[in-house]
Amino acid sequence: MEERNEVDIATAGLPRPAATTPRPKVVVCMTNHERPDCARINQEIIKLNYAEPWLIVHACSDPSYQGHMEDVLVRCQPRTIIYGALNLLQQSCRAAVEVYNPQYLLHVEADTWVFNQDIIQRYIDRLDRNPKAFLAASTWSTDQRVQWRRQQHPFAKAKLGAAKLLNAMGNDFGVKRKQTLSTQFFIARNDPRFFSMLDGIQPTIENTLEYDFYQAFVQEFGKRGVIHITEREPVHPDNRHWCPPLTLHAQHWPEKLPRPANVPTDGTPMEGVTGQYDIPGKKEVLAAYGFKHVGPAMRQLLDATDTSYYNPKAKRY
Repeated sequence: MEERNEVDIATAGLPRPAATTPRPKVVVCMTNHERPDCARINQEIIKLNYAEPWLIVHACSDPSYQGHMEDVLVRCQPRTIIYGALNLLQQSCRAAVEVYNPQYLLHVEADTWVFNQDIIQRYIDRLDRNPKAFLAASTWSTDQRVQWRRQQHPFAKAKLGAAKLLNAMGNDFGVKRKQTLSTQFFIARNDPRFFSMLDGIQPTIENTLEYDFYQAFVQEFGKRGVIHITEREPVHPDNRHWCPPLTLHAQHWPEKLPRPANVPTDGTPMEGVTGQYDIPGKKEVLAAYGFKHVGPAMRQLLDATDTSYYNPKAKRY
């Protein structure tokens, strides 16, 4: 790994815990590149609305970001997308262990909100009951059957028919990219081997970080080391931006996107168009859920008539 990034604990005015401080069950490892408004709201969801208080270690590569409700702020240098994402992940997890040494690490990217803490706790309980499992995560898989249903080609219809038959027999034909693990949202057991594995990942540009994470994890812990978060599998396309069974919201836009005139209403894929125009944005899901405690960043988005202020440097797709 490269030289260690600065860890700024003074953001929250907290000293390092004393030796007698009880070991926390969970610490949230939040990572953020160019999504400061999402990060602030995510912190308010966790700090103001989760019944069980969880500490937050926030790794951020935006030098202009000012601390909000996190307990530890880890400032990282901006890097290219894959190397940057991995560095933020490594630094947030490492700081969480060095400062708090929790039993579990919950990693969420700043724009990935999980409204219901009980759902996360359910997977932590499963990890508690299965000491041979070290990670709860979904794959980063893609359901090809969705695209086949939209196509009129006879070959696509034949593949869809084969999928229907094989799926009924327990085979998941039609789902690809299964040898991946989502780095966007996962729960990891605090174990030295996990950090050795994480620090040893060498990104391969021809693949995704989710593929490299899977390869490194399985090599160290085996396939049985993963408890799959099945509510979100396959992730693409229907569960990528939101997954109601998990109350998970990872939209990249602050409010519902207007459908451009050149985008087909039947969902036919278009080159260069990756947005989903038929689901609510962050503002709509936040209003619909109706949190009891609304923080200042939440209130700003809920009251905004112009959301152009929101994550101004981030891509909206």
